[in-house]
Amino acid sequence: MNDKLIVNVNQFNDEIIYIVYMMSRLEDDAAKHIFARHYFDSLNSFTLIYELFNHLKEIYDKLNKN
Repeated sequence: MNDKLIVNVNQFNDEIIYIVYMMSRLEDDAAKHIFARHYFDSLNSFTLIYELFNHLKEIYDKLNKN
């Protein structure tokens, strides 16, 4: 999915647009995990796309180890 964002850099040239696009592609449990931190008034909202990826990685790495 990172490649998609790199290829479309002319369309997605703002970090918030990256985040919104990625959120539109998520489903089920992954979407639930991300939407909790999506809102800009949340205490720890995403400001960079790598934060979103790292958040999911932390969750799913733990699940895969169990």
